[in-house]
Amino acid sequence: MLAIRGLLLILAVFIGYQTYLVIMEPIEFERIEKKRTGEVKAMLEELRDAQKLYEKQYDVYNPSLNGLLAWIDTGRVDIRLRKDSSFMYYSNVYQKEMSKDTTFYRVIGQNTVKQELYGTDNYDPYKLRYVPFTDDKVEWEIETNEINRNAVKLPTVQITAKLSDIYHDLIEKGLYTNFIDEEEDLHIGALYEPTLSGNWK
Repeated sequence: MLAIRGLLLILAVFIGYQTYLVIMEPIEFERIEKKRTGEVKAMLEELRDAQKLYEKQYDVYNPSLNGLLAWIDTGRVDIRLRKDSSFMYYSNVYQKEMSKDTTFYRVIGQNTVKQELYGTDNYDPYKLRYVPFTDDKVEWEIETNEINRNAVKLPTVQITAKLSDIYHDLIEKGLYTNFIDEEEDLHIGALYEPTLSGNWK
């Protein structure tokens, strides 16, 4: 009888522990996910801001992570003065003089990329090289493209961090694989749409 009680006690403890794991595992992963994706998203947004500034200066996105980081480190951008104006022209369609609005930009100086992005030259852009939580082994994937919208060519860019890299240590332990397999990798921008939004928004 004593042996049976002992066995039942062990069984109860085991069932209780398994129940605890079932309840706590999603809560623990939610904490891990919030921390990791938060850091990845913040860094993606930094890289997006740099690409936006690069495109403003050169009308294309930088296809190289090394090139983008080097440009942030040592590059300069134009300081432009905007002036809105209008002029009269003769319309062959309406057979009369018409007014057309236009915008002029005049370069009045230059600023460092670091100053433009961060307000200081004391910033190390090379800390953006690696995807967080990859032990400084995995770099961001950057792809660029050019699409045609209403006979206008537009540059596009996509920067991606794979979930399999962000959670590599958990995957190696066999944890949370169902979630990771079902979710989409984190990225900003798109190759076939003129957007720089993150796919989590």
